[in-house]
Amino acid sequence: YGIVAMAITKDGGDSWTISDAVPLAGLEQPSVAEAPDGRLVAFFRSADDEVRIRRSESTDGGMTWSEPTLTELVHPFSGLEILYLKNGHLLLIYNDQKESPRDRLAISLSDDDGRTWKWTRHLENTAGSRFDYPSIVEAADGSLHATYSYNLKTVKHVHFNEAWVQQGD
Repeated sequence: YGIVAMAITKDGGDSWTISDAVPLAGLEQPSVAEAPDGRLVAFFRSADDEVRIRRSESTDGGMTWSEPTLTELVHPFSGLEILYLKNGHLLLIYNDQKESPRDRLAISLSDDDGRTWKWTRHLENTAGSRFDYPSIVEAADGSLHATYSYNLKTVKHVHFNEAWVQQGD
């Protein structure tokens, strides 16, 4: 039904608490990250007619969530992941077009908590290809490592840094 709630554990998975539902139907697969000030920020796949990524916040450890707002970022109802970098910037990896095929994969960077996105660079942009379910981590040295499904046949790993993203396409 596209109703999202968070499962929260404080004891390593021995017990779980379910949050209130995020107050909007039609959302799926949240990517949640903790902001430098302790808030939780979630970005969602959204199946509505806006064809844009939605964003919500929690100030109580994930038990309640704000009404999801539209971001400026389009996507074809595909997987995405967010990551707060050590410097507080927010990074998003996602397919950045309104419709499938998922033949473009972008990295966008925000310095205002995901309200606007100043920098975008494409990891992939090949007509007829397919790139899905991206994931990203920041290494101890500040470099970034992304993995994603590559043409439904394998998983691709790419390595880059924030400065590379800021150069744009």
